[in-house]
Amino acid sequence: MAPPSSPPSPLPVSNGCLIILYASQTGNAMDVAEHVCREAERGGCLAVDVLSMDIFNPSCLPDEGFMIFVESTMGQGDPPDSMKGFWKYLLQKHLGAWWLEGLHYAVFGLGDSGYQKYNFPAKKLDQRLLDLGAKQIIEKGLGDDQHPAGYEGALDPWLQSLWTSLHETNPLLLPKITDIIQPNLDILGDAKVEVRYFLAPEDEIEKGPIHPPSWSIDPYTRSMSPTLKFYNDGEPHYMLRIVTNQRLTMEDSERDVRHFELEDPCYGINYQVGDSLEILPTQNPAAVDVFIECCKLDPDCYITIEAKGRIGIPNCSIMNSSTDRIKPKTFVALTMDVASASPRRYFFEIMSYFATAECEKRRLKYLASPEGMPFESEGEEDDLSWYNQKEKRTVLEVLQGFPSVQMPFEWLVQLTPPIKKRAFSISSSPLAYPNQIHLTVSIVSSLTPLERKRYGLCSTWLAGLRPNKGVCCFF
Repeated sequence: MAPPSSPPSPLPVSNGCLIILYASQTGNAMDVAEHVCREAERGGCLAVDVLSMDIFNPSCLPDEGFMIFVESTMGQGDPPDSMKGFWKYLLQKHLGAWWLEGLHYAVFGLGDSGYQKYNFPAKKLDQRLLDLGAKQIIEKGLGDDQHPAGYEGALDPWLQSLWTSLHETNPLLLPKITDIIQPNLDILGDAKVEVRYFLAPEDEIEKGPIHPPSWSIDPYTRSMSPTLKFYNDGEPHYMLRIVTNQRLTMEDSERDVRHFELEDPCYGINYQVGDSLEILPTQNPAAVDVFIECCKLDPDCYITIEAKGRIGIPNCSIMNSSTDRIKPKTFVALTMDVASASPRRYFFEIMSYFATAECEKRRLKYLASPEGMPFESEGEEDDLSWYNQKEKRTVLEVLQGFPSVQMPFEWLVQLTPPIKKRAFSISSSPLAYPNQIHLTVSIVSSLTPLERKRYGLCSTWLAGLRPNKGVCCFF
C-alpha cells in the first residue's frame, strides 16, 4: 500500500475483530497471547485471532483496526526468530508516516531488566508502529523476569488498563468489560482443540479409512527425531548419525562432559566456524507410557487432532490435515513435553475445574490466583513459583500430584508445552571435518530447593545414544 500524501482522517472504531500477534522463542509470549485472548473473549469480543508473527502477512496491517502485539526477548536484546521477517518488512523505507493510520494497537514485551537491552524488541516495535501512523491504545507494557511475580507482575495491571481503554475506544468490540474485571470463574468455556477418537484401524466412522499420516516416519528416522514434522517443511534440516560419544571427564567426576561426533555419510555439511547446531531430543518412552495411563487414554485407539479457528496451537502443527489418524502415545511423544517442561499458571487454573477433591480444587485455585503468585520474600513454599518453577515440576508430576483431576485430553494438548530444539555450539572446523560436526556437551543436571535431581532433556538423551543412532539437526 502506498503511503497517503495527506494527513489521515479520524481513526475508525468499528472493526469487529481483535488480532493478537506474538513472537515467542520459548513459549512465554505465546502463553501471554492466549491469556489476552481468553480475557478478550470474556469481555464479549466475538472474533479474536491469536497468531504467531511469522505466519501473519505484514502487508495486511493497514487493513486491520485493532491489534495486540506480544514480544519476547532473546539473549542480549535480540528479537525472536519468528519476528525477524515481520520486522524486516516494517523497516522498508517506502512505508510512510500515515501507512498505519487506521490501526489501534498495544504492545506488551517480555524481558529481563538484568540485561542492558531490556525489552528492546517490544520497545522498537512500539516506536516503529507509532512512526508509521498507528495509534496506541495504551502505553506499552514491559514484563520483567526480575519481578517477584515474573512478567505477570506487570501483565495483570497492564491488561486492566488495556481493556478499560479499548472499551472506551470501541465499546462494540469489547462490550462486557465487567466480565473481565470480575469474571465468573465457574465458567470454563471450550478448549481450542478438537480431539476425535477411533477404536481401531477398521473403524471408518466419519473420517473414512485410516491412511498413515503423510509425515509418518520409518523406524530408523523415528529414532533420529520423534518431532521432525513439528517444524515447517521448508526449514532445512540434516539427519546426522552419531559416530562418537566419548566422556571427557572422569567417571567419578560430578560433571559429565562429552565429545560427540556426528556425520552425514552421503553429503558434506555446510557450516562455518562459530555456528551452532540445533537438535531435536526424544522423550523417555516410559514417561510417555505413564502419562498415557495417567490420562486414562486407550493406548490402542486412534485419534485426530484439529485446532479450532485461527488460534495457534503448536502441538497441532504436526498434523498436516484433520484426517490424519495417530495413536495417542505417538502424538504425545512427537509433540508434548510431558516429562521435562513445567506447566504455566493457566494449566493450574484449568486443572481446578476438573478436580473432584475439594482440597485439591482449593489448592489449584490458589496457585492460579494472583495471591498464589510469588511474594517479595524468599522461601514461600506455598506459592506457584516455589511449587512449580523452582522445583521444576513437570506436566506429568503436576498431574500425579493432584490425583483427583482428570483433565480432558484436548485441554492437555492445548496447554502442554511443545518439545523444542536445543542449540549447541559447534566445536569443529569444516575444513578439517567436511562431513562431520563435533560438539562438546556438558550433561545438564541440577538440584531443586527440595534436593530433587533434575536432568536436561536433550543433553541426557544425547548421552545415552550409541554410535549409528540418528539425530535430527537444524542450523
